[in-house]
Amino acid sequence: MVETKPATLTSSSVKESLWDTFEHILLFISLYVYAISFTLMLHQFVDVLSPGDKYSGWGDYIGSFSKYIVRGYMASLIVAYPLFSFFFIRVKKRIMNNLEIRHLRPRKTLIYFTMVVAFIIVLSSIISIIFNFLNGNVSVNFVLHFLATVLVAGLIFAYLLNEVKEERKVYA
Repeated sequence: MVETKPATLTSSSVKESLWDTFEHILLFISLYVYAISFTLMLHQFVDVLSPGDKYSGWGDYIGSFSKYIVRGYMASLIVAYPLFSFFFIRVKKRIMNNLEIRHLRPRKTLIYFTMVVAFIIVLSSIISIIFNFLNGNVSVNFVLHFLATVLVAGLIFAYLLNEVKEERKVYA
């Protein structure tokens, strides 16, 4: 009679799994910081290209505050983009070398959580522009803000949706 042992995780696979989870968490945190900073920087460009009336009367205060805010966004981009790029490339290489990483529960959780948040952002932006259109409050500035937000959130959602579809194709 042949005795079979139950499948157990070796300590090296547990370490790899924990490390992969850690790298995915860092990847998604850097993605969030990068996406938020990039979107807000786009909003600042929109305000420069097409200023709205909401700041009339504030004059120089808003101008100097805007410069301060832009410096913060730039600092965030300077830090987050290289980190995001590094972890993105690293995680992609690890997934190509070990397809089992695609099945990590934390990875899937982060992907679906990010997709839900991106969907909520796009949905609320669409509701907001329709609401403002119905109120007659749609300006060029508002439309450009809408486009910047939907562009970034939509690209993230589309990329992650494609990842999920590719994963389903491979493991269907």
